[in-house]
Amino acid sequence: MSRLLLVLLVLALALPLTAREIDGATVTLISPANVTPGATQTMLFTVQNASSDYEWIASVEIHFPGGVLHQETMGHEMLSAPRPNFAMTVWPTIPTATWTDNNGGYGEIYSTESCDVWVDWTAPSPIDPAIITWELWGDVFGAEPHYVTGSIQLLVTPVAERTWSSIKALYR
Repeated sequence: MSRLLLVLLVLALALPLTAREIDGATVTLISPANVTPGATQTMLFTVQNASSDYEWIASVEIHFPGGVLHQETMGHEMLSAPRPNFAMTVWPTIPTATWTDNNGGYGEIYSTESCDVWVDWTAPSPIDPAIITWELWGDVFGAEPHYVTGSIQLLVTPVAERTWSSIKALYR
């Protein structure tokens, strides 16, 4: 009986140490290396769930600094599993692209997994600020945090300034 109580005490003390959280989860811009103002480019990101336990990522939000997002070219892929089953949405007035758990499960990107997500973006000209922000939501099971944020500094390709001389050169 005393061994049973000892085992229960050890388990009770260990459970808070193994609570779910998504601390350490990140979003990384894979390509393009540079963005061009006014151009449409496919923005490819990797979402990494680096959780030290088993909380899963249920929602990905990526916020762009103006411009236009194209929902018809959104996508996601995970090589290690038939998931994710994300509903993909573009919010044109913000502009924000979201990938949200679509099947009511615990989440889509499991602990230690990663997933590529992409969307075509027509960048504004000029791009100011040249920063993309992101938010990840966990399945809200267990300990905090269930929500992490971050930002990505964009490298902007300079656009040649148009001068009267450069316009005249087009007609020679």
